[in-house]
Amino acid sequence: MAAVVAVVQSVWGDEAPLRNLADAWSITAVGVIAIDSFRATTMSALRRRLLWASVIVAVLVVAYMSVALHRHPWDWLYVSGVMTFIVSVELSETLGPALNHTMRDLVDSGILRLTNRELRRLRRDLRRVCKRYQVIAGTVVGVALAAAWFASSASNFAYIVVHNPAGLAFQSLAGVVAGQRLGRMVAYARVWRLAPRRGSLFDPMLEHPDGATGLGPVGRFYFRQSMVAALPAVYLAMWWFLIPLLPSFLWQWRTPYLGLLAIAVIFEILAFVLPMRVAHRVMRNNSDQWRLQAARLIPRIRVAQTSLTEVGEDHDEVSKQLEALLNRYRLLLAAPTWPVEPSLRRWVTLNNAALFIPFLSYALGDSALWQQIATVVGGLKR
Repeated sequence: MAAVVAVVQSVWGDEAPLRNLADAWSITAVGVIAIDSFRATTMSALRRRLLWASVIVAVLVVAYMSVALHRHPWDWLYVSGVMTFIVSVELSETLGPALNHTMRDLVDSGILRLTNRELRRLRRDLRRVCKRYQVIAGTVVGVALAAAWFASSASNFAYIVVHNPAGLAFQSLAGVVAGQRLGRMVAYARVWRLAPRRGSLFDPMLEHPDGATGLGPVGRFYFRQSMVAALPAVYLAMWWFLIPLLPSFLWQWRTPYLGLLAIAVIFEILAFVLPMRVAHRVMRNNSDQWRLQAARLIPRIRVAQTSLTEVGEDHDEVSKQLEALLNRYRLLLAAPTWPVEPSLRRWVTLNNAALFIPFLSYALGDSALWQQIATVVGGLKR
């Protein structure tokens, strides 16, 4: 594919040899990474990162050649988008080992009720499901991006095919790679459904110091996964604010970016919440049982309170008993129903609040004000 693209751009598109070489290499590198995901033994992290670094260099070369030869403005949207894509894909590679550590920690602590043999079988089943989901999601996303490219270029299709077939090939292959990682994330979200069904999968501990009945590692892992999924949203939110500082012909992207940001934020929230439903159901059932236990403490609390008013009672001992009963009562009622530690809840709230700022700005702000700010900042730049 890379050779065909280079020949087409060289013969019919009359593009510079350096650009053709850079385009061919970027397509080859992304294609190698896409194919590698289907192999039983994947390439080393160092080799994969070197390939990504070479893709960044190739993209920068192509962008520079467009500026130098065709007098096009520097396409910061495209370059930063490619870098965001590469960072997101590379960070997603850490999710598999992190999930393995999470399951291992939960089994060792007794919160996840699996034997070592069952855990090994669960990991094996997860690898099989990951492979299947990678094929499906990679194909769907790659085809969808190719179709979107054709749809957006319908009015100038002949020019695109001759002068920029590399754009179609590169972005379609990038869609395959991104889809493969999305497929893995879906498999990681469904891992608990692959576990053996033998009563309750989790055994929450009310007094666990993590504040999430021992299921804090589950919340931490899916928060980490959602942060990887949130990188495209961060990219879109950042550029929604920065586009007014760019040449006016790029302002047409501002409204579409806001729509894409809404989709990205929804996906990021779902990537965090949906995978925790199995743990949530277990914790909710335990919370209901603990609430019943709290109700049964009320008669004992009443007796202790009455004893404090009676003469001849050991008030110090009764006070200690009453305090212990009240603490136990509060602990039982305060049992969480989601595997999210208190400190992590604050991070989730702050991160999502930051991503909603563009929507509030759009709803409450004045577009003329943003144009004035862009004009002032542009004047300062000059």
